[in-house]
This record gives sequence, C-alpha cells and structure tokens, in this order.
Amino acid sequence: MAVTENEINTLVKYCETHLGDPTLWKTPDGYPNSLALCIIDSIYSTGSHYSSVVKVIERYKKAGGERHGAKDLAGSIQQAGSARSWATTIAKNLKPAHTRPGAPLKADIIEQAVALMAELGIDTVPDLVTAVGGKLTDNRVYRGWKRLPSQSSGVTYSYLLILAGLPSVKPDRMIFRFLADALGEESDLDVDRARELMTETAKAMKVDPRALDHIAWRAASGRELVD
Repeated sequence: MAVTENEINTLVKYCETHLGDPTLWKTPDGYPNSLALCIIDSIYSTGSHYSSVVKVIERYKKAGGERHGAKDLAGSIQQAGSARSWATTIAKNLKPAHTRPGAPLKADIIEQAVALMAELGIDTVPDLVTAVGGKLTDNRVYRGWKRLPSQSSGVTYSYLLILAGLPSVKPDRMIFRFLADALGEESDLDVDRARELMTETAKAMKVDPRALDHIAWRAASGRELVD
C-alpha cells in the first residue's frame, strides 16, 4: 500500500502538536568511528532494555580497547574461541536472537554479520557508507544483512545505518506504536511502509530522519521528549 500525501500531512501535524520544537530534537550520536560498535549495538538492541546493550558495549570496549573495525570484532570473536565463548566472556550476554526453541545467540548473528562485511570488503564506517551509497535499501549490504538469521525484517539493518550516521529510521515496535497513534489503529503498517512514512515525514519537516526516529521512539515509549 503506497504512502499517501494525506498520511504525511497527518503525521506532520501530529509531530508539530505532540513532539515539541523540532530544533530541540536530538540526533543520536551513534558510532561514526566504530563499525564494530555499530554492529554490536544494532544486533543486541532488539527485544532488550537498552541498559543491557550499553553494558555489552562497555564490556567489549574494556576488553578490546580501540578495536573498532569489523575485522577487529571478528578477531575478538576468534580469540574467544567461538561466538558462544565471546558472548560468555566478553559480552557476558547470552540473549538469543528470538524466543523459539533452538534460537541462535545474538553473538552468533554478530559473527555472521562481520563475516558478511568481510565478504563485501567492508571494515570501517566509511566503507559501509560507500557500500550503501544513496540507496539505503537497494544494495548488497541490505540484501546480505536480511539473509542473516532472524534479520529478515530489516529492522536491525536500519538501526545499523542510524548508528553509522546515515539518514535512516528504525521501524521497530515503538515506531509502529507512534505511527498507529498518529494515523489511527486501523493503519496498514509493515516495516517498509513504516520506514517510508517516517522518512517522508522527516523530509516534509526538513529534519534529519534519525532525529524524528529518536523523538518518536521516546514519545511512544513514554519517556521525556528531551533528555
């Protein structure tokens, strides 16, 4: 179902009414100098309290120092002996990728993600930005990432781009909730439509999509709009 001009106008008005002054919206810092942290954060963030993700990031940084490339992350996992050992000794987080029996660990997905980066010749954030180009969802990285176990929705890929500083949005359950509140519960939403609705609304408001994503997420989760 195509995004309509009426939907965008409704969203713009909703944002203007409920989200405060756009000049005060915060654009997340992300990790412009660390593809390793972009990958770790993007995979561990789904279905988790963000405080637990921060702890994983801090443990990796403490164990690895300035190991910021995808190759560095792959080396960290190899040095630990396996993805499970890395999850046990470095991340200290054995969260599975989904809740069904036999689910791989999120650390397993990270191991496969860095292998994908190696296959595509990507090691740094600038490498990723170059590989993605101007087509955020029409490139080899997007197609390869969606083939990773439990990543077919593309939500973690979108978050990877946000963390790398690209103008993306993360259409997770909080963004779905925000859009449903703004457009009505009967709205026909899926990940691709949610991404387009948020991106086009940001364009209409002349704001960074990452800033709109961040403020909408905070609104939907019941947090203070300005932290």
